Amino acid sequence: MPVNDRELLIKNGLALVPALIYFLVAYVLVTVLAAGLTITYGATHHSPDPRELGVGMLQAPAFVATVPYHVLIMLLVWPLFAWLYFRKRQPATSQQESRQTLHLAILWLCFAMAVDFVGFVLIKNPWSMTPHELYVEYQPWITLIYVSIFLSPWIRLGFSRLRASTAR
Repeated sequence: MPVNDRELLIKNGLALVPALIYFLVAYVLVTVLAAGLTITYGATHHSPDPRELGVGMLQAPAFVATVPYHVLIMLLVWPLFAWLYFRKRQPATSQQESRQTLHLAILWLCFAMAVDFVGFVLIKNPWSMTPHELYVEYQPWITLIYVSIFLSPWIRLGFSRLRASTAR
């Protein structure tokens, strides 16, 4: 029995496979943009490597200087991908649209938290952190990043409804 997108709709009307594909592409894009910004800043400002300073990534001068912009990157990219997800889906009612927006926000937030833990704690790399560094020392930034991911589908919904109200 073939599985298609309609069969993978979960009870709330969320198309799971497209939602996860858009999540993955957005996650990779924001990771590349944020890392690229930090690396570019470090190179152009001749920032010392955190290993030279004997500090972790969170205290690296280039990271400290650019981390506020990581949140801005999130606020620009994630709503765009929420829009891409919803452009092919037309919920029948405003209530259904709000419910689907909530479910997408929760799905993306949960997956972002899981992928962050795997990618930045479990898998050792130059950007690795301990759980304490990720969830405690990286405050308020990690919270702001998670809030921006959660709010992104709502931002898309707000713009969509604003556009619809001005079109009348």
